[in-house]
Amino acid sequence: MTKKKDDLLEAHVRFELERLRGEKLPATLAEEVADVFAWLGHVRLHEVVSADQVVDWIGRNVIERPISPELVDEIRENVLFVHEFLTNDDARVASLLPRGVFDQLVDNIIGLEDLRREITHQVISSSVYGVLISNVLYRGIKAFVLTENALAKNIPGASSLLRMGQNALNAGAPTLGRSIDKQLLAFISANVQETIRESETFLNTTLDARLMRKWSEEVWAANAETEMAELAGYVDTGSLEAMVQIGLNFWLHFRATPLFAELMAGLVRNFFRVHGEKDVRAWLAAMGVTQAIVTHEVTLLAAPVVEAALRSGYAEKRIRRRLDAFYTAYFAA
Repeated sequence: MTKKKDDLLEAHVRFELERLRGEKLPATLAEEVADVFAWLGHVRLHEVVSADQVVDWIGRNVIERPISPELVDEIRENVLFVHEFLTNDDARVASLLPRGVFDQLVDNIIGLEDLRREITHQVISSSVYGVLISNVLYRGIKAFVLTENALAKNIPGASSLLRMGQNALNAGAPTLGRSIDKQLLAFISANVQETIRESETFLNTTLDARLMRKWSEEVWAANAETEMAELAGYVDTGSLEAMVQIGLNFWLHFRATPLFAELMAGLVRNFFRVHGEKDVRAWLAAMGVTQAIVTHEVTLLAAPVVEAALRSGYAEKRIRRRLDAFYTAYFAA
C-alpha cells in the first residue's frame, strides 16, 4: 500500500512539474486564465465581494493600519530620487505638457467663473492684499506729487524746484517729512477699503476669457522652453523632505476624519450600485481588461517567477507537500 502511494505521488508530482517547464508553461497559464474568465462570466460583482466587505477592508488597511517608519523612509527616498533625476534632465516643459493639453486646461479654468470670483474675493479680502495696495498707493501718490505731477510738466523749472524743496525739507526738517509720510499712510489706510472693493469689481469685470487667454499665452511663452532641471532647481532637498513630512501629517489626520470614512464608503457603495449586477468578465472588459491581455501579461510576469521557483526547488516542495497530504489521507482511509 505504501509503495503504491509513493509511486502515485511521484508520478503526480512529475506531471505537475512538467506542466510548469519550458514551452508547456504558457499553455498551462493560458488554460488557467481561460477557466477563470469563463467562471467570471457567470458571477456578478456583488457575488464575489460585497460593498460592506470592501468598506471594511479600507477601514482596516487604509484608515487604521499604522504607517511604518520604513515606508516613510521609502517615500522620502523616492521623492529625493525624482528631484535629483529632474535636476539633471534637459527635457523642456513643452515636451511634457503639449500645447493642446495646456490650451484645454486653460479653457477649463476659464469656464470656472464662480470659483475664479471666489478666489479673487478671498485674495482681495486678505490683510496682505490691503498692505500691498496701501504701499502701492503711497508710493504712487508720493512719486506723483514730488516728481511727475502736472505742475512739474507744464511749468519750466518747476520739477527742479520741487526736488530742491523736497531736499531742503528733508535736510532742514526731517521730522516734518516723516510726519507727512505718516499722515499720507494714515489717509490711505482709512480709505483703502473702498479702493479694494473697486479693485475686486475691476478684476471681475476685466478678467474675462479674452484676457485670461492672453495671460495664458504669456505663461506659455515664458515657460514652454524651460528645462526641467531649471524648475527642479527652485526647490532644495531640505524643503522636499519637509514637504514629505507635511504630506504625511496631513494624510494621517485626513484619513482619521469622518469625511474621509464617509467619502470612501459612499464611493464604494455607489460603485456597487452602478456595477454590482454586472458579471465580472463584462465589467473587466468595459475597463479594457480582456482575457487575451491578462493571458499575455500573466505569462510575461509569471514565467521568470516560476522558473526561479523550479530552480530553487520551492515549486517541487510545494507541489509535493500539497499532493502528499491528499494521498496520505486517501490511502489511510
